[in-house]
Amino acid sequence: MTFLKRLMSGQIALWCVFWLIGSPLTVLWYLGGVCTMVGCGIQDTTVAAILLALFALSSIAIPLASVGLWRSASKYPRQTWSQTLLATGAKLCAVVSSLLAVIGLAVLLYIGFYIFINPLLDHA
Repeated sequence: MTFLKRLMSGQIALWCVFWLIGSPLTVLWYLGGVCTMVGCGIQDTTVAAILLALFALSSIAIPLASVGLWRSASKYPRQTWSQTLLATGAKLCAVVSSLLAVIGLAVLLYIGFYIFINPLLDHA
């Protein structure tokens, strides 16, 4: 729990948050989303459910990690123009990845509502 506190307060180094937390989460998000959309030759419903769960969990985790990335980038030293560029790029990456993950989660929730809840409400 202290790791999550440190992550959310920006006390973890920027490189660690970006490369060791954010990048693997993004790769998992892309893997789950692309394989679900394309199909990847998946005929088994269990594998499809695992991919959807992977996509949903990473869609929830990415905005949380992006908060830590933003705060860590805010605390990053900016003595030179290259350090300012790195911090600004990290913040931009945090915003874009969060927006995409939230949109992906919203689409997943909409599809889930349309498939599972809507037929229960339609009595006609």
